[in-house]
Amino acid sequence: MDWIYSDYETSSRLKNMLWTVSEDYSGDMEKFEEYADLSMDLAIYYAAKAGARRKYINWNLVKGYLNYRISRGADPEILIDLAQICCDAAVESKLVKERPGIVEIRESGYNQLLENFLLSKTKTLMEKVKYLLFFRQTGRSVQMDRMVTNIVDDIEDDSACEDTLDVLKKIEDIYVKHFEGSRDDVDFLYQRNEETQKYLESFSEDWKNSGDDYKDFMAEEYYGDETISDAVDRISSTLVVESMGETSQADREPKDNRVLSIDEETAKKIYDQISYYHGKSFMGPDEIKSLEKKVCRSNHEGCRVHFTDGVLRAGVENSFQKKYVVKQMENNLAYYNNFSRVHKRNVLKLKETIIRTLTMETEITTIPNDYGQIVPSKLWRVGKVEDPRLFNKVLKNEKGGYVVDIFLDASGSQRSRQGKVAAQGFIISQALTLAGIPNRVMSFSSFLDYTILRRFRDYESPESENKNIFEYYATGNNRDGLAIRAVTQGLYKRSEEHRILIVLSDGKPNDIKISKNSTIRGETSYKGMKAIKDTAAEVRRARKNGILVLGVFTGKEEDLFAEKFIYGRDFIYTRDVERFSDIVGVYLKRIIENYE
Repeated sequence: MDWIYSDYETSSRLKNMLWTVSEDYSGDMEKFEEYADLSMDLAIYYAAKAGARRKYINWNLVKGYLNYRISRGADPEILIDLAQICCDAAVESKLVKERPGIVEIRESGYNQLLENFLLSKTKTLMEKVKYLLFFRQTGRSVQMDRMVTNIVDDIEDDSACEDTLDVLKKIEDIYVKHFEGSRDDVDFLYQRNEETQKYLESFSEDWKNSGDDYKDFMAEEYYGDETISDAVDRISSTLVVESMGETSQADREPKDNRVLSIDEETAKKIYDQISYYHGKSFMGPDEIKSLEKKVCRSNHEGCRVHFTDGVLRAGVENSFQKKYVVKQMENNLAYYNNFSRVHKRNVLKLKETIIRTLTMETEITTIPNDYGQIVPSKLWRVGKVEDPRLFNKVLKNEKGGYVVDIFLDASGSQRSRQGKVAAQGFIISQALTLAGIPNRVMSFSSFLDYTILRRFRDYESPESENKNIFEYYATGNNRDGLAIRAVTQGLYKRSEEHRILIVLSDGKPNDIKISKNSTIRGETSYKGMKAIKDTAAEVRRARKNGILVLGVFTGKEEDLFAEKFIYGRDFIYTRDVERFSDIVGVYLKRIIENYE
């Protein structure tokens, strides 16, 4: 189609198209003129699409869903693009049914776009998905791998999306099917009642204006410099093809130095929420301040620590947070019970290995000698044998008491393994408890500048407290070096001669910094080799100070190099849950026998 209009006529026509489709006469022009410079057809199509977006999609619900889902571990770079594509497809379907003539206009506009600007190379999976959708809409065939084709087939599925909640369910179904493999406490999304919408809307409020800073900030941490609000604004006001080029992709890549800049007032407001979401601290302010002076140094300058007994046992009043932790505890228990026979056998085998090893190490041996304790039954030898050896020398093989800390990585990267991590932590702690060895179980994750350390049982807690380990849940980032430095302070205070730290992690420390002024203290980037080297340095520091550190690897096999770099020879990795107790037992046996 050929369009010949003046600037005024162009603006007026595009505005009328937007208003007519959206049935909302308060909408702004956005950037239609940019498209008009390239293709009037593309500009008309864009105006119609923008109007349909406003009419059919509740973007607050989309933002709430993304905030909720990403704060609980979903991959933002995939989920945000998937949300854009599915929302766009749902709007497209309704727009075509309502105005069939838009198909011809779209085809003409896309052809001109293809000739002029669609020149970038596809790199990521979601870029390939966008390209395949685009080419299918232009009637062209293009070869893509099976996963891309399957995702696009699911996106194009004609299942009716009557409203935004239907679109969100479709996004969730596709994400779970192709990327995550399990739903993450989103049952409310499928219930379709007033509470569902209210719950999502509670996650959509802008953090600067609401008291619910945790939800938005947690989500924003995962997407680098672009906040969820920014992302939703972007996907609600651009065509999918706009985000397919190299320039726009590079603009959205996270920077190496991930720094969130906030003012002092906002920082205080957020810090006040720590107890609201993670539980009150079991340490007093003076004790915390003294500890932070010792541990929040060097790479961790300006960071803070928060010790708590967790959501369910530390006075948290946040009902949604409680509900989430209870649900995850049920999931962890279900995982344990699914393999209950194996897990219980592992506990008993590990306990027996520990007791047997300790018995051998603490037994008393007596040998005949010329001095020591006299043996009355040998007195008859006096004057009758050349070497009477009337005494026994007592050799004590007592190496002193043992105490163990079990430290669980609770960052978002552990989300797909929460049941496994909780079960392994429980097996080790239960075996140690039954063997009479004092042990403490804690987890660590980070939120803003805080490293959160949750305590499930303390050294002298009764066996019944071990069940608290199933309250384990994964969220946020992880500053492993600071966490290890902080938790070892408790071990240093123990009176036992031999102290052991067992760390269950995926070997991938990763955290951000926040800036409350123009000066950033400490390292601004805490990921990759910087973070791995820092964690390795803290492990060496602990070993130098008399703590034996053992790493239990819970991540993917391709990340083993980081675990080896951090823990050296003393780490465990097994994909076979039935062999877990055997391997831990062998390592603990070696540790106890060789501990000088």
